[in-house]
Amino acid sequence: MSEKITKEKLNSANALINEHLCNFISDKFLRQPKNKEGLNVSQNVYASLVGLSSSTISKIKSSSGYDLPFSTIYNICRHEKYSLKLLFQEFEEKYGENIPE
Repeated sequence: MSEKITKEKLNSANALINEHLCNFISDKFLRQPKNKEGLNVSQNVYASLVGLSSSTISKIKSSSGYDLPFSTIYNICRHEKYSLKLLFQEFEEKYGENIPE
């Protein structure tokens, strides 16, 4: 029985981390998407530039979050010319190292 409780706690913690990470990435890059020249573009254009579907961008922007694949994070960072190290460093600064403890 304790294994089930542990799994439930882990699943809940993972869902919270995904929600925070989606909100963080959305606030940083997706609320006002830009092309490589820094001009505002539509979500559909941005999705195409990043190599994702518009529905994936919508899922990331949703308030409940999304189980975000690492490759999706990488695609966004590559387009934004933003290092993964810096992204996760800023994420930890905002949310701490022990989410959701």
